[in-house]
Amino acid sequence: MKKLFYSCLVLLTLGCKQRFDPPVTAPPNGYLVVDGIINSGGGPTNIRLSRAISLSDTSRIKYERNAVVRVEGDNNSFYVLPESSQGLYSAAGLPLANNVKYRLYVRTTEGKEYTSDYTTAIKTPAIDDIRWEQPEDLQLYINTHDPQNKTRYYRWEWEETWEFHSAYTTTLKYLRNSFGEITGIDYLYPNMMYDTMNYICWKTEYSTNLLIGSSAKLSKDSIDLPIHFIPHASEKVSQLYSILVRQYALSKAGYEFLQKMKKNTEQTGTLFDAQPSELKGNIHANSNPNEIVIGYVEVCDMQEKRIFIKPSDLLAWGYRTGCMELKVPNNVDSIRAYSYLHPTNVAELTPRGDIASFYAADVSCVLCTQRGVHIKPPFWPR
Repeated sequence: MKKLFYSCLVLLTLGCKQRFDPPVTAPPNGYLVVDGIINSGGGPTNIRLSRAISLSDTSRIKYERNAVVRVEGDNNSFYVLPESSQGLYSAAGLPLANNVKYRLYVRTTEGKEYTSDYTTAIKTPAIDDIRWEQPEDLQLYINTHDPQNKTRYYRWEWEETWEFHSAYTTTLKYLRNSFGEITGIDYLYPNMMYDTMNYICWKTEYSTNLLIGSSAKLSKDSIDLPIHFIPHASEKVSQLYSILVRQYALSKAGYEFLQKMKKNTEQTGTLFDAQPSELKGNIHANSNPNEIVIGYVEVCDMQEKRIFIKPSDLLAWGYRTGCMELKVPNNVDSIRAYSYLHPTNVAELTPRGDIASFYAADVSCVLCTQRGVHIKPPFWPR
């Protein structure tokens, strides 16, 4: 969700050899952006506060730090959301009542106060299935429905995790002097075992685009939409792949807001694209009703579902590491010449049993921790 609001109030530079200067100018500190839902189902509530910046600003995302954030009920109850990381305000679970309307309250370090409209909680139906098709690439779909035909508007987020292995194991290491210069090669462990800490890794990535859908124009409240795409032969399904999808029910107004947001952040850029429309959500500055605040806070529960995919589940997935080993003589000049590679295993021994030559490969082909972590996720099946 970090990239959703970067360009929400400004236009991209247009073509036709002339620069288009957007008529909307953001204040120096940017407009406040509020992203998240109030979870009424006992699960975590996560609210991200940041600032919308212009395209000319080359800095990273600007988080709103050290704010006071709480969920307030119209029965005078409230629950504080502490800042758990930069700009992220979270609570593990809120004991919200079914007969109470709730809103979000924010007070920034400047002393400015913002509140969303009081909202009744919406019930989110369960996810029916996460299915996939593989003509060649892997296309994932979300399937859900509401038998009472009441939901109609949906939002999804996903997080994907995959296990991957280094192309090569390693039993060797470079020897270095006190100046850090390579002086030779030796076994990593006395018993010549290979390095397991850098062979098996996991990596997790999160959805960054707005994923929304509606069945409002259908006779039945049923959704079957593409949600993620994995190109053929991707490393993601080289060992074991998992995706967790979270589903939220939306109000019609909330869906329409996100629909405008999606157009403004993902579909602008040329004269022929839809131009940014006014983004008016349900969050307001208490002292200045004309101040622009970007965001729409819903109150709903969350439904989630996880699936796993093995390469054996797919047809000719065709993953290749693209890695190659090079044979290096065991002398200082050769080792230093190829020091940009990482040693893997012994190629040849001398009659005395010393290392005469060894194999080496690109570091990323040997140390999986260059691209992931050697920490097995708690939900991993093996």
